[in-house]
Amino acid sequence: MLTLQSFLVAIALLGSGSLAQTDQTLLGPSFEPPTHLSTQALIQEAASNIKKALNRAIRTGESQYGNFNSSTTSFSLTAVSQQESAPIVDFHHTSGFLNVSAGSTSKVTADTVYRIGSVSKLFTVYSLLLNNGISYWNRPVTDFVPELRQAVQHPLHKSSVIDSVQWDQVTVGALASQLSDHSGDLSVQNFPAKEAGLPPLRPQDIPTCGINDGQLPCPRKEYFAGLIQRHPVFLSYSKAMYSNAAYRILAYVLEEITDKSYDEVVINDVFQPLGMKHSSSLPPSRKGAGVIPDGDAGWSRVYGDEVATGGLLSSTNDLVKFGRAIFANKQLGPMETLRWMKPASMTSSQSVSVGAPWEIVRTQSGITTGRIVDLYTKSGSVGAYNSLLILIPDYQVTLAILAAGPDSAAALQVATETTIQTLIPALEKAAKAESCRKHCGKYAPAGPEKNSSLVLTVDDGPGLLLKEWIHQGHDIIAAGQAYANATRGGRINAVRLFPTGLQTGSEAAYRALFETIPYQYDPSVHMVFDPTAGMWGTPDQLMYGGIAADDFVFHLDAGGSSAAVQPRVLRDVYNRV
Repeated sequence: MLTLQSFLVAIALLGSGSLAQTDQTLLGPSFEPPTHLSTQALIQEAASNIKKALNRAIRTGESQYGNFNSSTTSFSLTAVSQQESAPIVDFHHTSGFLNVSAGSTSKVTADTVYRIGSVSKLFTVYSLLLNNGISYWNRPVTDFVPELRQAVQHPLHKSSVIDSVQWDQVTVGALASQLSDHSGDLSVQNFPAKEAGLPPLRPQDIPTCGINDGQLPCPRKEYFAGLIQRHPVFLSYSKAMYSNAAYRILAYVLEEITDKSYDEVVINDVFQPLGMKHSSSLPPSRKGAGVIPDGDAGWSRVYGDEVATGGLLSSTNDLVKFGRAIFANKQLGPMETLRWMKPASMTSSQSVSVGAPWEIVRTQSGITTGRIVDLYTKSGSVGAYNSLLILIPDYQVTLAILAAGPDSAAALQVATETTIQTLIPALEKAAKAESCRKHCGKYAPAGPEKNSSLVLTVDDGPGLLLKEWIHQGHDIIAAGQAYANATRGGRINAVRLFPTGLQTGSEAAYRALFETIPYQYDPSVHMVFDPTAGMWGTPDQLMYGGIAADDFVFHLDAGGSSAAVQPRVLRDVYNRV
């Protein structure tokens, strides 16, 4: 079986940010690739540091990422890599604030069941995709939900986009991508409406059901009767907007497509095939299966048709199984997964965009420095429960963090930040080390012409550094600089090789990116249009005889290490010396 370290080379350093970014905290120019053992030690050390920091936060109630009361709040954290059976981190804290008499566990483990709130939305979209949902993506929701179709056809339906949602213009994909037009109502909550100057309401204007605490979810008929009266917020596809209603409607679409109930689809299509034995739409009947804080935690709350938006239950073990299945393309094909794991819209934050229903957070490989690393996350909060699932495609790592108790939001934040800020730099360092172990060194063509060679190494920047490249006595990098000078292309700061993800059993395709800096570039001057941010547009642009100058193929031995590299533009193969 592949280990984490041998696998990291395949996905090492896949960045989407500016190649001019470097991480000065990583590996310097004098870098010597660690041995296999020391590479593994990087991950083990990070895991140990995470556990120490979490134990300290539990003991003191304080951390640099926030404070929480560990005596009243329990949490679970499991992190796995795609190629290791044992978790990278598996950490659990059991508080003394548990309602054991109501059936709570007295010891939290990776199989302990929590309410996961809006992480449920991820399973709703996934179930849709499993049932050929992409073919319905651009169809209006009125094709599948008769109540909405009748609403837009009703003579009293207002055609004004200000007064009524134009449901025939809302697509299935807009609902899934948090780009649809549409939770609680203050009139049934402990809110001082009169003191706040709000007008009194007629009895018929006060909801008798809904998603408010203490109320049962509305049955389908009453739900749509209220929904079609709601005013629109934005035009569909114009803004990202969090919407519980969108996913309830999406569940109705799923039921129409499959002719099955939502529960049947999720259980039979997702939970059972993936071995998610501790996931369900109803609390487990077995005592000790879940974590139930004292007080009104929301454990037994009835969700009805709202289950698709926030009513599922799961464990950290099950959630990381789900992450593994996504990365392994176990149920969705590779292209379906790649298409799904993409942003659909930006938000008001520079570091967050949304997908279907991903909440995509951008950080850096050194957290405050380094290349960009995207975290595909989905969060949830309901009652006394908070949840977060994180997938990190660059390293094929999944994290699940679940918390329960009065301070569950704070506990989840501490656990998440502690883990991410410790683990990502270690994974980056290990990936770089393993990539170098596999590929660094001197390469030269076979045969009598000895005045050709190239040297690959790593430095404090991303990718494999093409340090030297001589072909038949000609300095290829110097020739590239001469071409850049002639075309006013700037100064070549470095030439770096990056994996493309295209690989057979014995060959792996890479592309060489020329990290070019404008001649008058001053990093101390802030520019809205970053002169170094255009590297994404450079691959496959410069040809010679129909072959791109940046096209490289590594020939791999049985162990996955490079035996030779082929710069295709030169029509030659360089063997690893």
